[in-house]
Amino acid sequence: MSEKLFFEDDTPSELQERIRAAKPESWKVVDQNDMRLAVSKLRLVGIYDDRQERWFMLRTRIAGGMLTADQADAIAGVARDYSSRPDGDEDPEHFVEITTRQNIQLHWLLFENLPDVWDRYDAVGLTSLEACGNSLRNVCSCPVAGLARDEWVDPRPAVEGVTRLALEDQRFTAFLPRKFKVAVSGCSTDCVIQHVHCLSFVAARRDGEIGYNMLIGGGLSDYPRLASSANLFLSEDQVVAATRAVLEVFREHGDYEHPAVNRFRMLVHHLGPDRTEQEIKQRLAFDVREEGEILGNGVWDDHLGVNPDRFGTHFVGLNVPVGRLHCDDLTEVARLARLHGDGNIRLTSRQNLIITGVSEVDALLEEPLLERLKPFPDPFERGIVACTSAPFCKFGILNVKEYGAQLTDHLRRNVDEDKWDRLHGLKIHISGCKASCAQPQLAHIGMRSTMTKDEADYHDAVDFVLGGTNTRLGEWTDLEVKIADAWDRTTAMVNGIADEMERPGAITEEAITRVLRRMR
Repeated sequence: MSEKLFFEDDTPSELQERIRAAKPESWKVVDQNDMRLAVSKLRLVGIYDDRQERWFMLRTRIAGGMLTADQADAIAGVARDYSSRPDGDEDPEHFVEITTRQNIQLHWLLFENLPDVWDRYDAVGLTSLEACGNSLRNVCSCPVAGLARDEWVDPRPAVEGVTRLALEDQRFTAFLPRKFKVAVSGCSTDCVIQHVHCLSFVAARRDGEIGYNMLIGGGLSDYPRLASSANLFLSEDQVVAATRAVLEVFREHGDYEHPAVNRFRMLVHHLGPDRTEQEIKQRLAFDVREEGEILGNGVWDDHLGVNPDRFGTHFVGLNVPVGRLHCDDLTEVARLARLHGDGNIRLTSRQNLIITGVSEVDALLEEPLLERLKPFPDPFERGIVACTSAPFCKFGILNVKEYGAQLTDHLRRNVDEDKWDRLHGLKIHISGCKASCAQPQLAHIGMRSTMTKDEADYHDAVDFVLGGTNTRLGEWTDLEVKIADAWDRTTAMVNGIADEMERPGAITEEAITRVLRRMR
């Protein structure tokens, strides 16, 4: 194959069709002089270059975390048939990862297999377009949208509308200064973590109407910022227009030249929330109303366990340890969703999954898979979030999926079981690099991978950030702590949090603050 595959002005769909038509024999067909452009453009079709040369990660876009059993089967089939490590490698294979943005990721994919993978996706209505790159990314939402009894507004029409904007107007949404992340939620809780997205729409009420308030400029990583109110109230049918207006501001004022510092939150910081709000208003074709009353209770929920829905059935949230499961387990989840539920699955921002429309709950709870994917896990397995990290992510320093599992076992052995009921909602997030895919700054106990050196050698280590919540960024307290010491330090902190709790229940911000004060 000699024809050129990658062009700067190709939309994601155009590039995808070009690769399909070329039917490449391997990654070697890409000209070395074209490599940088190729890697950049592939991200717009959901393909990320992993640490292993010639192998790639595929991110599947799952709008609002809503997945059918047929789609889950298709993803599991791709992982089973194409996600294979090379001979001699001992890293995990044939697995799927649930991300903190309700996507699914697969590793060990070869370039020449992408057309077949995309054909399988097309057959069940899946896509990887704009799942990566400087684009309008997967839209996050409450994972039980349309189901929860205490939901204020069903966000699914808004999620679908913003997703259509991304996929149907790619010349507008796939050539942004940097990636752009949107969340829409009508939930009574803060399950989407509304303050850490570029743009969030959250349930609100004004003049008797229930719609959405808009938050702008949130995000984490090197320069974290909690979102500001845009002082706008929007009806349900205005969400897409408002999203387009915000993107127009970003395209016009965003910095295309300095990718390290050009996220939308930096634009809001430099312009200021008031100026940004005015820029947005100028681009809206309807009368603007000031923000309404926020309706959610602010609790950061994960929707695990058995929960009655508004249709007389139940949704059952299952914990996926560190967000990773074998393809056979995903196939089994799909089977259980058909057998016991309504054939649908939801993914959560805490890397878990939910089976919906369950009539006979006891029959589902007796299934062997639920001994591992538990609806009622202990606080440590439930609380630990870990990003992809090494050995796959090329930015990853440590394998925090493996370390997260080790830490779970360590805490089980070293925190007295009579304290566990005082640790409901415990959040321990471990990031494999300085980026914040695992959202460590929001955790009660957050860790960022690093290395440290003594007289003898280099050692795996973490930096600690403590006291975060969904509305407060944690403080960096201890740097370059050896892993050998980090687990004991974490245990001491968890014991301290339990001791500060006066009664069983969800961990309070006051208890975390008292522990943090002692750590300073």
